[in-house]
Amino acid sequence: MKKLLIVAILCYSLLGGTVVHAKKPMNLRCDNREHIIRLVSEDRKMMLQVDYIMHRESRCRQLAFNPKDPNGGSYGLFQINGYWCQPSRYSRLGWLQEKKVLKTCADLWDPIINAKAFMVMYDYAGWQPWGGEPWI
Repeated sequence: MKKLLIVAILCYSLLGGTVVHAKKPMNLRCDNREHIIRLVSEDRKMMLQVDYIMHRESRCRQLAFNPKDPNGGSYGLFQINGYWCQPSRYSRLGWLQEKKVLKTCADLWDPIINAKAFMVMYDYAGWQPWGGEPWI
């Protein structure tokens, strides 16, 4: 028994004293989009919030479109409003175009570009474009 304990202590010290813990499984609503969620953040709380927003906005569908949105429709996984990608008096090309995220609103159908647009908008305005911080 003492030998086993000594071997365990030696292994622990050889590994730098690091204990490897198994990750808790994430209960994601959009589990088929986990790669997109991880593109946005590796922080567990943020991942769950992003998953919640993606599910609430598009039910995890990359081709979701809301034509009733008065500012040019809402596109894709995060339902990015057309306002962000259309020319305006505030942005000659479109805000997302000026940030080099996309070239046209149609690029928002690409889930990776949609996620990048989400990140840029989140860095600029936080959760406000999606109605405030999600309480999950």
